[in-house]
Amino acid sequence: MHALAETHQGSPLLGLGLAALAAVLFAVGAVLQHEAAALSMTESGLSLRRLMKRRRWMLGQAATMLGTGTQVAALAVAAVAVVQPMLAVTLVVGLGFRAVRTRQAPLRLELMGAALTTGGLAVFLVAAKPAAAVHHPPPSSLAIIVAVVVSVLLVVGATLLGHGPHGALACGSAAGIAAGIAAVLISVGIRSLQEGGWVHALAGVAVWGAVVVAVVAILAGQQAYARGSLSWSLPALILLDPLSAVPAARLLLGERLEPGHAAIWLPAAAVAAVGVVVLARTGEPHPEDEPGTTAAA
Repeated sequence: MHALAETHQGSPLLGLGLAALAAVLFAVGAVLQHEAAALSMTESGLSLRRLMKRRRWMLGQAATMLGTGTQVAALAVAAVAVVQPMLAVTLVVGLGFRAVRTRQAPLRLELMGAALTTGGLAVFLVAAKPAAAVHHPPPSSLAIIVAVVVSVLLVVGATLLGHGPHGALACGSAAGIAAGIAAVLISVGIRSLQEGGWVHALAGVAVWGAVVVAVVAILAGQQAYARGSLSWSLPALILLDPLSAVPAARLLLGERLEPGHAAIWLPAAAVAAVGVVVLARTGEPHPEDEPGTTAAA
């Protein structure tokens, strides 16, 4: 039996570039859709009919779909622990793009959040050196099914907590965990296809599992945004995506972080996490924005 990652040497720099491009596309899509949502609000709430007639909403949807395709391409050439943390840059790019669109300079707190996020992420990627395993057996179909079931149960359980801050936090957390697991399952499917032979069956299980988990993650994100403040749900969603993806990739793919540099990359990851929370909270005073599209990030 060949190791699933044995033929997957990958290209970390290319994957990093593709992940950064995906983050840019997600940010552009989110900002454009938020603007369209603000223009489509009526006294009774958001008008979907008016929203779908907005050209910027369609452009935002196109950017989000392109971002998803680019993220999948990044997962095909780089470790999950490279791609998923990089998507946190979506908040930073969105901040800059929104500043250009509104012609308003970012607040000092927003700039501090952007600096913490990008600086912490850069140090993390350099020190952790995420890499795929060289001799790691492919995961079993049962392990993939368990990952799918756990994701679904987490989302279902989160939706039972009701509305308010706790409900928003629970649904945002479940959405982030499911999104991270979906990324790992996509990577399993891609690498199984690259390996060829008997593992094509594994690829089918992984890809369909990824589709189910991704849909569940989107639904959980929508529930999170509908149940309470973005300051509760958005940081949880963005932070728990890589925090769940990294250990899941370790278990299913054998990916690793540089253990000897943990004293560096662990604090760097914490700094980036603080930056994400700051950025998410500074975006809160914009109630006219429709936050549902940020789940793609």
